[in-house]
Amino acid sequence: MTPAQRDLAQQLFEEAIRGGTPDASAWIATRTLDGQVAAEVKRLLSQHGSHATHAESTAQPPVRLADALIGQMLGGYRIDRMIGAGGMGRVYLGVSAMDSSHEAAMKVLGRSVSGPIALSRFEREREVMARLKHPGIAAFYDGGMYDDGAGAVPWFAMELIANATELADWCEKRNLGLRARLSLVAEVSDAIGHAHRAGIVHRDLKPANILVTETGEPKVIDFGVARCMGTDSGSTAVQTQTGQLVGTMQYMSPEQFAGDPRKIDARADVYALGVILYELIANTYPHDVRALSVSDAARIVCEVDAPDIRSVASEIDDALAALVAKCLARARADRFDDAGAVSQSLRRWLRGESSVGLVPMMDSASFESVPPGKRARGAAHPLEQVSIQRSSGWMIPAVSMILVALVVLVATGIVTPNSVVRWWQMFSTDVGAGSPDPTSTTAVEPISIVTDPAGARVTIDGLEIGVTPTSSTISWTATSTSASIHISLAGFKPQTHVIAAAPRGGRTAPLQMRVRLDPVAEPTVP
Repeated sequence: MTPAQRDLAQQLFEEAIRGGTPDASAWIATRTLDGQVAAEVKRLLSQHGSHATHAESTAQPPVRLADALIGQMLGGYRIDRMIGAGGMGRVYLGVSAMDSSHEAAMKVLGRSVSGPIALSRFEREREVMARLKHPGIAAFYDGGMYDDGAGAVPWFAMELIANATELADWCEKRNLGLRARLSLVAEVSDAIGHAHRAGIVHRDLKPANILVTETGEPKVIDFGVARCMGTDSGSTAVQTQTGQLVGTMQYMSPEQFAGDPRKIDARADVYALGVILYELIANTYPHDVRALSVSDAARIVCEVDAPDIRSVASEIDDALAALVAKCLARARADRFDDAGAVSQSLRRWLRGESSVGLVPMMDSASFESVPPGKRARGAAHPLEQVSIQRSSGWMIPAVSMILVALVVLVATGIVTPNSVVRWWQMFSTDVGAGSPDPTSTTAVEPISIVTDPAGARVTIDGLEIGVTPTSSTISWTATSTSASIHISLAGFKPQTHVIAAAPRGGRTAPLQMRVRLDPVAEPTVP
């Protein structure tokens, strides 16, 4: 059988287990005309211990395909029902034997895919999830092995994200605006940034692997093809051999298409975040390769620059367009270093800061006239271009007029040369001291915030910047006196801290906050 036939057989097997049927042969015939696939489905059902009546046994009541795990105990959880299935196995609803209100998603490797590669991936996902502890990543609870009568099968229990919606569907169904969509991606980037700091690359980021809870909190799932940077064990090498593609084509970076695991690092996830941003902003893809062969998709992604997002979303400003372009740069060195940097830049944009740490980029008017191979290399940053154009638009004529006027005044004896020198000294001092415009930004000060416990949400002057530990910046203007920092975490008392504005000469040390959160006191029962 080909891999495609085996995948189809697995999907049909899982569908049969999930829905049940009175006649397995007849049911399979309505799903596929491939004799090999049909035979494989029947074999899987037979191994599973399922039973079905034949069409000629209509006198007997239909018998639904049974699932031997229902009602069994895995670790401290009783299996209640199956809630999902995929190519790697099944997901069940588990109820804690100690606390019936505590439920978990129980992921069990499918017996039919328990070869060395599948086992390696499953074990890696369990290992990775156990290492990651972040509110934006589905939590790991427990894991182990169980004997299904034919040998040991691995499983693990993770956070159940009830009534969740995939990221793209969440945005569409609620008709979210641009800022709300970017805020969600910033939260996702926070979570992936946590994984990157732990040395883990997800490698399959896409909206389907980002679930949004009923309260609007994104949760990253499915670390089944994740890779530990620099410390991969031999088991990981089995699943990431050179030449083997890992990921979903639509969101894969150029280096993933190259199939060399040694070149896969955090910047592959940054590229996927760029595709997600493009999709959520413009409702299309930078490269739509869904219907292409792998070779054609690889050629486009590896050889063609992603189109400027302003070509399909003209309302996007230069700064945001440059941010997306930096994520989607073909060369890894031109992208953000990791997802944490993406989050910080998104939050700076959301706060309205003029500098968000972007790569050079052509302005939208001239972008289409430049050959793809020449784009995004050596061009001025759009914000720098605007700044230069604005300053040269008024400053050069103004200075020229002042100089002409001074020459005339000196020549006519109205002012003396010494007066001109003193005036210039005063002007230079005023310029160095800062702009007289009270609304202009005079300083951008970095700040890092750490809490015990971690995972607290942080806002600065009402704008959410992420969860701790986190780093951001505060923009001080000439009229700024302070900034209000609010920290909150479920089950702990919220805190608000007021930071005095930076003095004109700056601080002698960087801003660093270390906050211990106090738990909310439980009411005493008389």
